[in-house]
Amino acid sequence: MASRRATSRSTVDGPEQSEGDAVARRPSIGPIRAPRASRVVEENLEGLHVIVARRPEVPIVELRLGFPLAADLIRKPAAATVLSDSLLAGTVRHDRAGLASAVQRIGGRLTAGIAGDWMLVSGSVLAEHLVEMLRIVGEVLGGASYPTSEVSADRDRMAEQFLIALSQPDVIADEQLGRRLYGGHPYASGLPRPAALRQVSAAHVRRLHAETLAPALGHFVLVGDVTPSRAIDAAAGAFEPWLAKSPAAATAPLDPLPAVRLGPIQLFDRPGAVQSNIRMARLAPSRTDPWWPAAALANLIFGGMFSSRLVENLRERNGYCYSPGTSFDHGRAGSSFVIQADVATASTAASLNEIGYELGRIATQGVTGEELESAQRYALGVLSFETATQEGLANTLANLAIMGLDPGYLDRHSAALKRVKRHEVDEAARRLLARLQMVTVVLGDADQVGGSLALVADVQHRPLSVPE
Repeated sequence: MASRRATSRSTVDGPEQSEGDAVARRPSIGPIRAPRASRVVEENLEGLHVIVARRPEVPIVELRLGFPLAADLIRKPAAATVLSDSLLAGTVRHDRAGLASAVQRIGGRLTAGIAGDWMLVSGSVLAEHLVEMLRIVGEVLGGASYPTSEVSADRDRMAEQFLIALSQPDVIADEQLGRRLYGGHPYASGLPRPAALRQVSAAHVRRLHAETLAPALGHFVLVGDVTPSRAIDAAAGAFEPWLAKSPAAATAPLDPLPAVRLGPIQLFDRPGAVQSNIRMARLAPSRTDPWWPAAALANLIFGGMFSSRLVENLRERNGYCYSPGTSFDHGRAGSSFVIQADVATASTAASLNEIGYELGRIATQGVTGEELESAQRYALGVLSFETATQEGLANTLANLAIMGLDPGYLDRHSAALKRVKRHEVDEAARRLLARLQMVTVVLGDADQVGGSLALVADVQHRPLSVPE
């Protein structure tokens, strides 16, 4: 970009002032600050792990209930998906409409869904109605009825929704990458297939409820305008029937992620595609690994924020891609690092070449001090933003709990991010961003991109299966 020439301008309250003078008087940014810590109370209710954080700024309480999914439910996700979607279809006391009305009458919200390798029940309510909300949640946990007609309608609706989702190119690319990266591990399964969803029965879901939503497996988080001791007592009373009748249960730990089998680019043909979906990935450090903070910062500098090198190259400099990016996926079995870029068909090989160039540049030359400071500010700013609200803190604490991390991890990780040195980020970049340690999947028009891709790397053409 050409440099801008400083210009003078007139003001009504003073003499002309150059742009350079204005910049010179601009105040400094200030020290890097970590997010403020929250006082958290933990308790055990008949095996149920309870976390309560007092945040009285707003008279609302956020609640989360997380349950880890067994390996079979991750490998074949149809049953767990129907379970989460039909959890609020009715109880022994209310039908679906009655349950929704009971929640709405107290100004509440209650939902359930699958989040990776766990199931999450999420809700919020005015603080003055917390006891009523807890009773409703306890009623659902201890007495969800899964009416046959409701389950059938839910599974058929979801089958149509997933059929549409599985036709989207970004979803297809992500699924093919998962199969390539995870091999025979349950994480390779992807989204539930429509045919499998239609086979899930109400009786199956009822059995699955007792096995999956057992107190000994659960993590219950409350964040908001509450007194922790009173909130825990209220939960104990509201959940008593569920806590009393549910047998002790234990979900077997997931097998660790297998070693990645490296090889040529896998090219999946999508005739007529105007874009190519590029995905690159490798296994990554977990949140408990000593080099995780440095790896997190190396990722931000490379492609994890809008001012990253990848965005500057592919979007700003070359115009190949609107929004390239990188991310980590942390699961109970392990973590992975993913690069994604959806580019114009004609720019596929050039884009892959530029990604390789940026990987090589950061892995061999490291980062600058300015980049490190920017990444630290961004990382700590995001942590502050994510935990500033009751909703954000509840989501964060639930995610940490399901991954086996205590609430104090937030403070330790923030402090670790501030302490990271430049040479540590350089080393993390060498370990994490080595191009030859990644697998690559491309979804696009093979006739249009196959020849040019072969000039960049070895290419293996693979058939693309159609979901049932």
